[in-house]
Amino acid sequence: MPFLNCNALLFDLDGVLVDSNPVYETHWLIWAQERDVSYQHILEVHHGRPVSDTIRVVAPHLDPIAEAEAYRQSVIADNHLERVRSFPGVPTMLRELPPDRWAIVTSAPRAFALKTLHYLDLPMPKVFISSEDIGVGKPAPYPYLRAAWGLNQSIEDCVVVEDAPAGIKSAKSAGARIIAVQTTNSPNALQEADFLVNEVSDLTIGFNGSSLRVSLDL
Repeated sequence: MPFLNCNALLFDLDGVLVDSNPVYETHWLIWAQERDVSYQHILEVHHGRPVSDTIRVVAPHLDPIAEAEAYRQSVIADNHLERVRSFPGVPTMLRELPPDRWAIVTSAPRAFALKTLHYLDLPMPKVFISSEDIGVGKPAPYPYLRAAWGLNQSIEDCVVVEDAPAGIKSAKSAGARIIAVQTTNSPNALQEADFLVNEVSDLTIGFNGSSLRVSLDL
């Protein structure tokens, strides 16, 4: 069983720790229908991207800032969280990790992401980086660099767990090692990651001295 030693784990949220896709995709469908934009195109590109970047790709004729705010507000107002679930093994894994050894880095609206964590009774990370905290989001390197800095760790000593090409590019350009999970994208779309597993439950996290040891069930 292959393994990685690291000082900290940096997790994307949606598609890695929780499955919120039904909520996001419902609101993307409404947004697309109201503006006569291709919903299929949105599905192809939105994973792991800030909302404004998705809009720039699928609807360059629209104001990305205003439209992103409209989309974010519709998501934040959604209280039908029964459609959201955590992936198997996630609650136990996060509770067993020391608070200074993990962070969440998400392109989701901060208010909705925090509401999701609370609803699912998941631990709140010491370092939580959302799309509102970074001027330039994924696939730029800054979100993961900011998380490593917040944990007082070098990015080279961190392992990122991602599910989307934009997030993988972000982590790779930052200088982190990457484990990708196949929850929202095909293996071909995730090939820039260092390792590929089905989902987070395929990871076993222990300690190797002062370092984390992440074993992978490939």
